[in-house]
Amino acid sequence: MKFIIKNYGCQMNVNTAAKINQQLLAAGHVVAESDEQADAIIFNTCCVRNTAEQKILSHIALAKQLKQKNPQLKIAVIGCLSAKRKIHGVDILLGTEDAMNVVEKLGETLRPLPPEPTSTAYIDITYGCENYCSYCIVPFVRGKLRIRPIEEIRAEFNQVKDTAKDIYLLGQNVNAYPNFPQLLAKLAQQSGDFKLHFLSSHPKDFDIETIKVMAKYPKIAHDIHLPMQCGCDKILKLMNRKYTVADYKNIIRQLRELIPDIHITTDIICGFPGETDEDFEETVKTVEEIKFSAAYIFPYSNRTGTVADKMENQVPFRTRKARATKLVEIMRKMS
Repeated sequence: MKFIIKNYGCQMNVNTAAKINQQLLAAGHVVAESDEQADAIIFNTCCVRNTAEQKILSHIALAKQLKQKNPQLKIAVIGCLSAKRKIHGVDILLGTEDAMNVVEKLGETLRPLPPEPTSTAYIDITYGCENYCSYCIVPFVRGKLRIRPIEEIRAEFNQVKDTAKDIYLLGQNVNAYPNFPQLLAKLAQQSGDFKLHFLSSHPKDFDIETIKVMAKYPKIAHDIHLPMQCGCDKILKLMNRKYTVADYKNIIRQLRELIPDIHITTDIICGFPGETDEDFEETVKTVEEIKFSAAYIFPYSNRTGTVADKMENQVPFRTRKARATKLVEIMRKMS
């Protein structure tokens, strides 16, 4: 069977797609050179932002056109978008918890295989999220927070620690893992020539003990992705982020005091409902003060089913985009 996997979204999706790809290759299937040559097209989807959702739906529509010409073509849609909505005209539809079953659904029953040697390895330690940030659809499509047993994490870690140069611990809210600093410390003491990373972290769960562990063990990379989302307390409260700008700045201060060469990146949403020009300028001021290494900046995206989608004072999209463009340019100059 010739297959193609089209992956969208977060690093957890990248990890899922890699595992599916490995199982299909191990079973003797091959990657198709084009959609037209494929016997199966697998869409591993994301729906965090509306633009991503619409892009994926347009790609699925193109695959459906190919299926009209080749009725034997199998179309599988897995991941967040499948959990959010019904998609007609496809052969397989699986949510995030069942995504790995796509291999079996395509007609193959495979034995579990150890991961192939790779320079970068990803290990899921949590699934789902229950922070319920008012703009975010993740809890509705990935479910409540689930903790992966430490025995499973250690076993998967031991399979890759001697071959991978970079190992990433993953979760929608990775530092919600119970006793996360202790987990980091235990893994960082293992043999192997690797650097240990983790993402993404929530500021409300990021504590001084994690920073101390990062500073203590050389195998933990001196980089952190810490989504700020906004630099204005009024908007942070509307976002239900459960921290203030002062709280966030304190984490940054502690990181830089204990780890002077720390590389800090962040996420920022521009044009959240109720955000005024003055609120946005507070974010600009905060960004200029903190001086991030890099920032992923997006206009606010309405997601049906979230609290923010029903809020009053929705900011016109043109204004959202203009603010995001301005902040991107400010970050570009600083970087």
